[in-house]
Amino acid sequence: MSEKILTFACVVAFIYSTSAARAPFITKCSSSDPKCAKNSGQAAIPRFAAGFPELGIETMDPLHYDKIDASTSDLKLILSDIDIIGLKTCKLTKLVRDVARSKILISGLCNLGLEGQYEVGGNILFLPIRGKGAAHVKLNKLYIEVDADMADKVKDGKKYWDVKSWTHKYELQEKAELDLENLFEGNEVLGRAARELLRSSPNEVIGEVGPPIVKAILTKLIKNVDKFFHKVPAEELALD
Repeated sequence: MSEKILTFACVVAFIYSTSAARAPFITKCSSSDPKCAKNSGQAAIPRFAAGFPELGIETMDPLHYDKIDASTSDLKLILSDIDIIGLKTCKLTKLVRDVARSKILISGLCNLGLEGQYEVGGNILFLPIRGKGAAHVKLNKLYIEVDADMADKVKDGKKYWDVKSWTHKYELQEKAELDLENLFEGNEVLGRAARELLRSSPNEVIGEVGPPIVKAILTKLIKNVDKFFHKVPAEELALD
């Protein structure tokens, strides 16, 4: 009898643990309370940055990429073995859930670092550039806005959120820092003009090559957030 009671207790404990709230760090807010939503989202950022291995969601700080192609019509720029660092320090400026239009609108400021390898060849801002080596980038006060179209999915009688599509825009609000080692195979004379360009006009350079990099960052982040939405019922994320 005692063994049956113990077995029953174990089954009950298992059921309870698997059905317990998966997002206890989320403060549930009404869609009419954007201040609550922003504060809840801000508090959740470090937890999201750490990832959710139990839900199959990777660590997001650092965020790793094997390859990012940031080439343009005039420039070949391939980034490889890249780590994006600093997402856990992002500060939300807005988080609004627009139920009537089925949207989530979010914006924030981030100070991000990029470390990895690069290969470049062509022209940037009409200046020849060539090289292959280590890349060190700091994006200071990177302002990002995301406009996400949402839908509801029902699974096992519970409603889950789904990110259908999204758009974004970004702006550097402070001067970035760019350091590409081994430009022109280390030739000081040939590399002088390129290095000066990177030092004096980093934001203009980012304006040329940044869009695919920022999009790559957001694509992976939103994919991971969407995975989270698919695992955690909407009733655990919001009051309405």
